[in-house]
Parts: sequence; structure tokens; C-alpha cells
Amino acid sequence: MRRVALLVVVAVVFTACDRSWSTSSGPPRCQLFSGTADAVAKSEAVDGSRKSLSEAIAQWKDRNRRSGRVSQTADKPTPHPYWRREVSETLLLPPDVVTSEAYTVCWRGVVSPVICTSGAKLCW
Repeated sequence: MRRVALLVVVAVVFTACDRSWSTSSGPPRCQLFSGTADAVAKSEAVDGSRKSLSEAIAQWKDRNRRSGRVSQTADKPTPHPYWRREVSETLLLPPDVVTSEAYTVCWRGVVSPVICTSGAKLCW
């Protein structure tokens, strides 16, 4: 089967703890990131969403000249459906894939067999 074209959705969500780009000392500043990708197989969609997440983080670091100490931890994302308004529990494809740096949730898509969203939190 021909692989469905990769559609990447990158969402950057500001956390309530910080909306500034200041480098002053004080409590840690954090920001949430997520990346979404589709594929024929779950493993491919997981890899694609993690790549999308990494690209979003790299772009943010470049844009904000953030090269110092940054910690990345897994953060459960909200799925970013392509053709639906929301993803119901019955569409989810467990188990979630969790590492120390990314939390990935997957579901059955409308056009694509599998769609996954990976999430992470960066603090500095």
C-alpha cells in the first residue's frame, strides 16, 4: 500500500507558568511542544511524530537563541486529529509509547490508518 503523505502538525502551547522569553534567573520556565504525523503502521507514525516534535523544538531553540541548559521531559499531549474534531477513546491505539523525553498517543485515522501525536515539556 502506498504510504499516505506525511502531514505534520506542530503545536506550541505556552504553559501557564511562563509567557516570556526572559533569561533572568528564578523559577524554571517551561513550555509544551507537540508534533503529529500519520503513517500506514503505528511504528512509522510514532517515529514521524517524534521527528516532528524534535523539529519543532529545534526551530524554537534557533528562533529564541536557546542554547544553554534545557531539560526535556515527556508530557502527555492532546491528540491533533486531521479530519475529526476530537479523538474518542474507542479510536485510541494503546499502549501509549513513553520515553523519558517524549509521550506519544496514537489513534485510527479517517484517511490514514494511524496518526500519532508526541509531546514534551522543555524547562530552562
